[in-house]
Amino acid sequence: MTLVMTPPSVLSSPQRRCHAFLMLSLPGHALTPESLGELNGVDGAVTRQDIADTGLEIQRYHRLNIITQPDGCYRIEGSVLDQRLCLVHWLRRALRLCPQFINKHFTPALKTALKQSEIARPLYDDTNLQALINLCARNLQRQFECRDVQFLRLYLQYCLLQHQLGFTPEFNPVQQAWAQSRAEYRAAQDIVRHWQRRVAKMPHDSEHLFLAVMFMLLRTPDPLRDGHQQDLRLRRAVNQMIGRFHALSGMRFSDEQGLADQLYIHLAQALDRSLFGIGIDDTLPEEMHRLYPRLMRTTQQVMGGMEQEYGLRFSPEETGLVAVIFGAWLMQESDLHEKQVLILTGDDPQLEQEIELQLRELTLLPLNIKHLSLAAFQEEGAPREVALIVTPYATALPLFSAPLIHAAGSLSEQQQSHIRVMLEG
Repeated sequence: MTLVMTPPSVLSSPQRRCHAFLMLSLPGHALTPESLGELNGVDGAVTRQDIADTGLEIQRYHRLNIITQPDGCYRIEGSVLDQRLCLVHWLRRALRLCPQFINKHFTPALKTALKQSEIARPLYDDTNLQALINLCARNLQRQFECRDVQFLRLYLQYCLLQHQLGFTPEFNPVQQAWAQSRAEYRAAQDIVRHWQRRVAKMPHDSEHLFLAVMFMLLRTPDPLRDGHQQDLRLRRAVNQMIGRFHALSGMRFSDEQGLADQLYIHLAQALDRSLFGIGIDDTLPEEMHRLYPRLMRTTQQVMGGMEQEYGLRFSPEETGLVAVIFGAWLMQESDLHEKQVLILTGDDPQLEQEIELQLRELTLLPLNIKHLSLAAFQEEGAPREVALIVTPYATALPLFSAPLIHAAGSLSEQQQSHIRVMLEG
């Protein structure tokens, strides 16, 4: 008889990193390079790279670190609050990317840890948890999807285990006030009451606050239905932002209600991220400042009022995303599109760079600026889609050409006005 051996399935890098972080998050679970490599079916070099990549990600977005202990085991280092917030993201990601791992490894390990901690079974029984989740859904007037229900069951069990082991999150006064002012805080009290009946010394405020934050992170803002006082407060702040943007830029939006709705959805989540120190991708701001300096500067100014209103400071990454929203809605006008500008280049790169910067400072609209050598232009002309040509060098125009402006240095006021009309008109 010949036995056919089925090779193990090849896991993607995101799946392997999910496995690593989830096993690291289980209290009392020892994770070594060898055990992680065996779990993921990869060698030592790949395992070390997975741990390094996971460490960089959780450090960037959640201020956590992965350290190697003297016994060779990995451990996550950071505050309990940051670790819990990080797990919200990674567990939801894992339920999407590797549900089999959740069912085969993470859930059984979590159940075993709960039993070993001698937590009363009714507290983490799936049927009882489902009833609590249904009650919270009714109180919040939400319908949780199947994957969110599975997440909540697992995450509530994890919170119970952490509490039993003495790991409770701490909140600063601003975070505490924010969580207590939200509708989610009242919805979480049913879970806390249920736990308090069976868990000794349950710290009401600590766990109550965190459960509220957890529900906040699961929320999808809805500008048409949201009616809590904090939602109305945000809508007023968003409308003030749009008015301030118009006052500073002199530009209006064709659909201010559509813009207000999108800003509301984004900023409702950005406020939670900013207040609880949750990072986002950091590759955008530098590019935004380079390509759209005036749009970024205007956005920073209009967001100042919201920062003052909520007592926080938005990160450059969050500001960059809001600038993208403003820029996109400026382009919603039917006759507007990304204008192509051609800079003719020669022997003075620094001057050419200064001219490009002046052009980008003239308008809030996105510009597609390209460069072409003077010799190539004289031989071939400019591409048809070019709306404007600017150069510091003297040159003759071909018979058919886009408008050309000669800029020997700083653009004159007349040139600036003329360019702005061509780009924005």
